[in-house]
Amino acid sequence: MTLYTPLSEHDIFPQPYKDGNIVFENHKNCQVKCLDQGNGKKQILQVLSTNPTDYMDPTLQPGQWLDS
Repeated sequence: MTLYTPLSEHDIFPQPYKDGNIVFENHKNCQVKCLDQGNGKKQILQVLSTNPTDYMDPTLQPGQWLDS
């Protein structure tokens, strides 16, 4: 099968993370993809929103930590 797309193969066939589990959280009415480190801490990996202002919020930027 041939895929004609500008995306890289890592975007189409993502590799699982080895340092924890991927979870989806609703934070400030915005869906975010997080890496669960255990001990109640989650690190934001990706913002999943159709609202452009969510991407401008510094607390929702990838790399930020959420405390549960």
